[in-house]
Amino acid sequence: MKQITNNRIIVAGGDSNFSYLMQRYARRYAHKIVYANQGEDLLALAKCQKPVAIILEVDRPKSIGWQLLQDLKIDHETGEIPVLVCSWLEEETLALDQGADAYLRMPILYSDFEATLESILVKH
Repeated sequence: MKQITNNRIIVAGGDSNFSYLMQRYARRYAHKIVYANQGEDLLALAKCQKPVAIILEVDRPKSIGWQLLQDLKIDHETGEIPVLVCSWLEEETLALDQGADAYLRMPILYSDFEATLESILVKH
């Protein structure tokens, strides 16, 4: 597990507990964690911050998170940024079909998070 220095990871979600947990989990992998509420313009933030990965919370079947995932993946500036979707929903197939690089169902164990994030970072 090597730390990625001078790089950012964006944590995007509506739940402060989720954001806090992901910050704790991801701090070994990023120089800086950038937070985004789902109402913010995640696409513009990703273009500006140029993160090594985005951790995206999707909490409801028709939540804005699904649209954010699609927007990130079709944009030529952000399409290659790995996105890890985290959700309480049983929607792994949907997430992967829409371009997510990985999917974790909540509650997320640190060991699962670590293995998944390391895997997507190695691929990119």
